[in-house]
Amino acid sequence: MYDLIGDIHGYADELVQLLNILGYQRAQGVYRHAERKVIFLGDFIDRGPKIPQVLEIVRPMIEEEEALAVMGNHELNALAYHTADPEAPGEYLRRHTRKNEKQHRMTMEQLNTGELAASLEWFRTLPLWLDLDGLRVVHACWDEHAAATIIQST
Repeated sequence: MYDLIGDIHGYADELVQLLNILGYQRAQGVYRHAERKVIFLGDFIDRGPKIPQVLEIVRPMIEEEEALAVMGNHELNALAYHTADPEAPGEYLRRHTRKNEKQHRMTMEQLNTGELAASLEWFRTLPLWLDLDGLRVVHACWDEHAAATIIQST
C-alpha cells in the first residue's frame, strides 16, 4: 500500500506533520512505516522556507527504499536552469530570465554550491514516471506518446 505525497516545495514542517499523521516514525534518521511506503510526486524545491530539510527527509527515505519518487517539473526546471545549452554558448537550457530566476531563487538561496550540485545530481536519478503493478505514477499527466518518445531516445 502506498501514500502519495506531492508538491512539498520546501515545506518540511508540514511534510513531517503529514508523515506523523500517516503513521510514519523516524528511526535511524529515516521515516519508516511498518506496512506502507510513500510515493513522492516531485516538486521538492522552490517556494518554501526549508528546502534543505525537505531533501534531508525525502532523499534518505528513497535511498533506504522506504519511499519511491518521480521527478516534478521544478526538479526538471532546476536541472535545465543549471545545464549549459550545448547549442548556444553562454546560455542555459532554461533561460535565466527574471521569471525563471524568481521561481528558483528560494532554492538557490537555501542550498550552498555543494548542496545544490549534489541535489541536481540526485534529481537526475529520479524517474519521470513509475509504472507499478496496477498503478502508474507521474507528476502532471500521463501521455503515452510523450513516454514513448522518451523511451525511444534513451
